[in-house]
Amino acid sequence: MREVRIDRFGGPDELYVADAPQPTPGPGEVLIKVRAAGVNPLDYKTRDGSSGLARNIRPEDFPLVLGREASGTVTALGEGVTRFAVGQPVFGMAALTHPGRCYAEYAALPAADLAPAPADADLVALGGLGLVGDTAWLAVHEAGRVRPGDKVLVHGGAGGVGQLVVQLAVAAGAEVWATASTGNQGRLADLGAHPIDYRTTDPRDVCPLVDVVIDGVYFDTFLPSLDLVAPGGRIVPIPSLADVTPATRRGIEAVKFMARPMPDALATMAGDLAAGRLSFEISAALPLERAADAHRAIESGHTRGKIVLDPSLS
Repeated sequence: MREVRIDRFGGPDELYVADAPQPTPGPGEVLIKVRAAGVNPLDYKTRDGSSGLARNIRPEDFPLVLGREASGTVTALGEGVTRFAVGQPVFGMAALTHPGRCYAEYAALPAADLAPAPADADLVALGGLGLVGDTAWLAVHEAGRVRPGDKVLVHGGAGGVGQLVVQLAVAAGAEVWATASTGNQGRLADLGAHPIDYRTTDPRDVCPLVDVVIDGVYFDTFLPSLDLVAPGGRIVPIPSLADVTPATRRGIEAVKFMARPMPDALATMAGDLAAGRLSFEISAALPLERAADAHRAIESGHTRGKIVLDPSLS
């Protein structure tokens, strides 16, 4: 099979395609033929060594294969797996304690971390839903504790996570304001949010005090957003390395979290996607050979929707 590797930490040009044997699923794992693998900020932060996960990567772990979410068809079962059958379509994210290695034609992933794909599901879209779906679900329902009638501000509302956060918050009964660039204002409105063009408008000038801020940008948005948190409200930065000290000094609850596999939540979202109750935008599906281009786009911070790698493309 083909897989995308790096031999050292560094820039996007470190990514290259190499031939490798198909992995063998271990106990509790399934081997899937990858239909699509999602590309996430966590991937480039692992590639360049800046992620907290990179601290546990040793020289002997290279060459390293990135990727933590995928969709595909089960081709083999590891010992003890009864959850799935060979030939069944599945999708999801691997726990952060698992190597993942989804930028490849085949990947061995924990069966307990995966969800079954609905019949006739768009597996390319589901390849990008695992990590961002789990992240958005946790941000809205667990860390954000969004309730009917809440006012919610979402930063980065047009990105892969952001679009899901907006929709989940609206579905929870919240009134949502969301920031994005000029060209994405219509998309935010279509998703049910009050759009804010961060290029031309300070959210503090147009957004009321809110019960929850879900901040998928953090670097330029966290401190100004503290002025918009209503008494008793909270702010949820999505980057796991965010410094929440400025919030706690002001007596504002700040809730950090780490994404984890939530197959039941993913199954719910996949069902809503198939039924048209949820929209999930794939902005680009690229061959494995263009993994570096995918990383450059993600690092720019201005991608709309989700980018996936599709091993069937050339």
